[in-house]
Amino acid sequence: MNRRYCLGIASVLYFLCFVAFCGQIAYTFELVELTHSVKIVSDAVSVISGFTASFFYCLTLNEKKANAFMRRVLFLLFVFYIIMLVDFTLIDDNFGRNIFNFLSWDRKAFAEYLNTSTNFIPFATVKLFINGYVKDYLSFWDTSLNLLGNFLVFMPFTFFTAIFFYKPRPYLKMFFTVLIATVAIEFLQLLFLTGSTDIDDLILNTSGAMLCYYVLHKKRISKVIRWLTFGVWDNEKEED
Repeated sequence: MNRRYCLGIASVLYFLCFVAFCGQIAYTFELVELTHSVKIVSDAVSVISGFTASFFYCLTLNEKKANAFMRRVLFLLFVFYIIMLVDFTLIDDNFGRNIFNFLSWDRKAFAEYLNTSTNFIPFATVKLFINGYVKDYLSFWDTSLNLLGNFLVFMPFTFFTAIFFYKPRPYLKMFFTVLIATVAIEFLQLLFLTGSTDIDDLILNTSGAMLCYYVLHKKRISKVIRWLTFGVWDNEKEED
């Protein structure tokens, strides 16, 4: 593709990424109000447009420079993902989080949290949401946001971890890494009395992450990812 066209496309996409990112900053400082769906879309636009812009820019570079530039981009996306993960799980009021609950921590508040915001019975919350949707107590969006959202949220974690830390793929090590990360999130929610501490979140987070990790190493998919990342994704042992 013509270098000028690539740079033009990259510029437009970088501007789109900048606008979406400014929206996130404005939301963080309460300059604007965003709904759940708009916030999620804004995050997705920031990541997708930023990565796609970087891809087109890399097309104008030689192989070595493209690899180095894309590696830096992916690291920045990893940092952005961690920030968004912390925001969604611990901080964002729109998702029922309020980390400042910790300031009112006492035995009574802790006991109330245990009674109203914890679940240690596997699949109890999953059944609750499914029954709520079937009986029209919950909308399809609310059900999907909780169940599908928890299943998808840790998928990028395995992608970034595989790129920057684990080569070639050690499934058992990745499983325990994901498990520790999800347990840490649930423990912090319990500690700060925010969101809900739920074993179903742990099950869905870990299941989704490990499914993603398995799919990423399928031979054809791995080749596509290696091409899209200009060789940054470089796990030699893929499965057919």
